[in-house]
Amino acid sequence: MMELEAANLSKKYGNFYALQDFNLDVHKGECVALLGPNGAGKSTLLKISTNIIHPTRGTLKIAGINVQDDPMKALEKVGPLVELPEFYPYLNGTEILNFVCKVKGASKEKIKDEIERLSSMLKMEEFINKKSGSYSRGMKQRLALACSMTMDPELLILDEPTFGLDPRGMREFIEIIREINVKEGKTVILSTHLISEAREIADKVVIINHGTKMLEMKNERETNLMNVTFYSKPEASTLETSSIKVIEDHGNTVTIQRDENISNDDVIDYFREKNLKIRWIEPTNQIERKYLELIN
Repeated sequence: MMELEAANLSKKYGNFYALQDFNLDVHKGECVALLGPNGAGKSTLLKISTNIIHPTRGTLKIAGINVQDDPMKALEKVGPLVELPEFYPYLNGTEILNFVCKVKGASKEKIKDEIERLSSMLKMEEFINKKSGSYSRGMKQRLALACSMTMDPELLILDEPTFGLDPRGMREFIEIIREINVKEGKTVILSTHLISEAREIADKVVIINHGTKMLEMKNERETNLMNVTFYSKPEASTLETSSIKVIEDHGNTVTIQRDENISNDDVIDYFREKNLKIRWIEPTNQIERKYLELIN
C-alpha cells in the first residue's frame, strides 16, 4: 500500500525553484531518509506534505488523499515534527501532551493512557513533570516526538530530528526511531544532511540537491565495502587478493570490497599478516560514494 505519493511536485519562489518536478513513492512500513545539504529542498517537501506550504504545481497524496484538497482527512493519521520544537516554558511535558491530545479529540481516559505510553516509550519519566523551560535540547526533541506520536499515527514526518543533539543524544534518538519503524510498524519519512544517519536508519535513501531528486536507492545495511586508513601509503600489490579488491585509492586511505565468503575480520587479519599498520577502519556502503559523486 502506498502511504505517500508525490507527483511532479514543484515549489517556486519568484524565479527560484526550492523543489522542481519531484516524484516519490513511500510504501507502508518503510523508513525513508531524504538526504541532502542544507537548502537542498528537504524541508520544502516535508512542509508541503504537512500542508504548511502549498506547491506551485504537482500533487502530494497521503493514503490516496490529496493533501491540498482535503488536508484534514489526509493528515488525520500523520504525526509531524517539522521545524525546531519550542513550547511555552511555564508548561510541563504532561500539560503539553494533555493539550495536544485534547486538540486531537482524545477522552480523559485516553489522554492518561497516551501520556503514560509515550513517557515510557521515549524515556521521559524523569522530566515530564518539569517545566519545559528547563529542558535540554534532547528533552525538547523527545517531547516534540511524543507530541507527533499522540493518537497512534500511521505516518511520521520528521524534519532533521537529531539536529543539534550531542552524539549520545543522536544515538538514542536514532534507536527510538528505528524501534518505532520496526517494532511499531510505523512508516517514517525523515530528512537529514548526515550520511551516517541515513545509512543507519533508513530502508530507502533519496538524495536531493537544488530541489531535484538526484538518486533513489535501497539502503543495504550489511555491506562488503570498507574504508581503511593506514599510517603510511601501502603498495597496491600488498592489498589485493582473489577475495579483496581495491575500488578506490586515495593514498593512505582506500576503499576495498571483499568477497561474500570472507568477513571483515578476515580482511583485518590479512592486513596484519602483511605488516600493514591500520589507523582507522569502518564499514561503508554505496550511499556515501554515490552522495559524494552527486553533491559537489
